[in-house]
Amino acid sequence: MGEEKKIEFTQKWIGDAVKKLLQKEDIYESDMEKIKYLRIGDCHFAYEYSLEMSTAAPPEPYCGDPYCGDEWEPDVYGPLIGRFIQLYIDYAKENPFVYTDSETGERTFQLSSYAFWNQYEEEYKESDMEEYPDDCWEQRKSFEKTILHERYREETSDEDAYEEWFQRTGWGIQQDIGLFTGLEVLRLYGAKYQDLTFLREMPRLRVLEAAETQFVSLEGIDDLVRLKQLCCWLD
Repeated sequence: MGEEKKIEFTQKWIGDAVKKLLQKEDIYESDMEKIKYLRIGDCHFAYEYSLEMSTAAPPEPYCGDPYCGDEWEPDVYGPLIGRFIQLYIDYAKENPFVYTDSETGERTFQLSSYAFWNQYEEEYKESDMEEYPDDCWEQRKSFEKTILHERYREETSDEDAYEEWFQRTGWGIQQDIGLFTGLEVLRLYGAKYQDLTFLREMPRLRVLEAAETQFVSLEGIDDLVRLKQLCCWLD
């Protein structure tokens, strides 16, 4: 057998956080399989990046942050699950939500279920959907105790330098995210990705959340069908 591959992170701050979580200086492929939860991206849109990780298995079904939007509220809609994920994939490919940058004119795609609900709201509510357990939020509170929280921001000389750093770091996240091969829950916030093909590196993934997350291409969107929960929203 060959020697196990050592992981090299594009983003040093991500690598440092992984080392802190696992309490190891050298990280290998098998180490990355131990991380089961990741939330990464814009820190509540506060002009810095944040990262949350845990080696504990998230609750199932996963109870998201109730302050994040209607998509995590079980009494409103709840995350897309079951066949509604496939229906959403088909809808998103035919009716993609296109975001156009007002300054550069760049066009990217975002995942959003808002318009989707206009078509399937009644059918969703009438279906036999999986309900959150009564102690859902208590399970979440218990799980939160296992999470490592990190924030990252570089000092910059002016607004232009900051914007360059922010954009470069956002793109850099894409380079490292596929290294998290053991993820069960992935939550993406406010960054830009080339496409969705990184999902193929995460065979155990069961929950994806994408909030104000942009994609240059929707390539890989069909991989969403193997999820148990999908939560996607714009703000």
